[in-house]
Amino acid sequence: MSARIVLPNGSVQIMRRMSRSHIVLFSLLALAASAFAQAQTQANTEPAQYFFVLLNRPVNAPQLSKEAAQRLQEEHMANIRKLTAENKLVIAGPFLDDTTLRGIFVLHADSAARAQEWADTDPAVKAGRLSPEVHGPWLIDASTIHNPAEPSGFEQYSLVLLKRGQDWNPNAAKFIDAMKQHAVFVKQMIDQGNLAIVGLFPFSDQGEIRGVAIFRVGVEQTAKLTQDDPTVKAGVFRTEIHPWGTGRGVLASGQPMP
Repeated sequence: MSARIVLPNGSVQIMRRMSRSHIVLFSLLALAASAFAQAQTQANTEPAQYFFVLLNRPVNAPQLSKEAAQRLQEEHMANIRKLTAENKLVIAGPFLDDTTLRGIFVLHADSAARAQEWADTDPAVKAGRLSPEVHGPWLIDASTIHNPAEPSGFEQYSLVLLKRGQDWNPNAAKFIDAMKQHAVFVKQMIDQGNLAIVGLFPFSDQGEIRGVAIFRVGVEQTAKLTQDDPTVKAGVFRTEIHPWGTGRGVLASGQPMP
């Protein structure tokens, strides 16, 4: 599978000013994005941008009665259905453990600002119960995301936040070598049926989270598998793993809900 890189106007001059190491890393990110899923069967038209949104529970989130919380949840779900029908939202789902991370959106948008605008339409965000944190573009293979005609049921996955490790240094030869091996590892995970979707964020996204992987297996098995990731072994990434769920058919099948 080959990677097709489309550069905006003026990028030639920008690329000439970049150091050789950053050009290599740019290419590695493109390689990783192409290796992260099965070969696409449809011709590409225009580059799709996907933005990954973490939905956090603020420390000062207002307390609601049971009835008010139920109404807000119904409004939250109605807005999810609306964004999905408008082809803006392609993945949504809650974390299944008890932390301040409550869920995710994956939005198909032309910019991070637009993704933020759409995330802010959520009634739970407006009510101060959720706070969206936008990352991206998320460099994924769009063919790994599906739009089931009639989603039925719910499946569980393991969502891995790939965070900046102690040896994160894009200029180091060790970093570049680990990234090359990471692409091979990811392909193995996909071929073995362990991985549903994965992608990194560009270096322009300066956050601590550098990418996200969603595994089709349980948390314990995911923890064991990620220990063999060359970037984890090299200290480039460190992992934070959470049980997570979404509608059946959106991604390659996960685990049935208990």
